[in-house]
Amino acid sequence: MNQWAVLLAPALSLALLAIGIICLITRRRLIKQVIGFSIMLQGAIVSLADGGRASQQQDLAQSMIVASLVVETIVLGIALALIINVFRHHPQGQIDDLDTLKG
Repeated sequence: MNQWAVLLAPALSLALLAIGIICLITRRRLIKQVIGFSIMLQGAIVSLADGGRASQQQDLAQSMIVASLVVETIVLGIALALIINVFRHHPQGQIDDLDTLKG
């Protein structure tokens, strides 16, 4: 295995996780938070792939990656459907405006 790949995968996964968490914390618009969540999940997937490579269990890592991609797709689909409904009532899409949606 190339030495650069061994060093790059953990750094890439940590960078993606950090960017996603920063997006979730600092952004006020819902769509930007969903994008940050997606970036964070991609960092977790890179971490799973690196962990499978390091432990020589790449088949287990691949199955976990496929399962996480399926879960990510479902979660993002539901989140985007909810965001569409929020934009119908609040076109600005600010998180602070969601308090008015209480029943």
